[in-house]
Amino acid sequence: MAGNTGGHGASTRSWLASIVIVAGFTLGGVALIVWNWPLFWVGVGITVLGVVVAGLVDIMSDVTEYGGSGSGGDPEATTG
Repeated sequence: MAGNTGGHGASTRSWLASIVIVAGFTLGGVALIVWNWPLFWVGVGITVLGVVVAGLVDIMSDVTEYGGSGSGGDPEATTG
């Protein structure tokens, strides 16, 4: 299976959505440490916004288990 190029497509849109989610999660975590509830809820809102963005840009379509196109997820289709 030398032609297996599965993995992440790493589109800019997907990276942006991931960065927004991580930023919101980090902000919420820091807010918990400093015990700042309004800042925590802002972090939750940013995280939810990132999840919505991820859904809109179809982040899961960037992930492929088996490389190539048209295989339909069937590992036998790439071996011939």
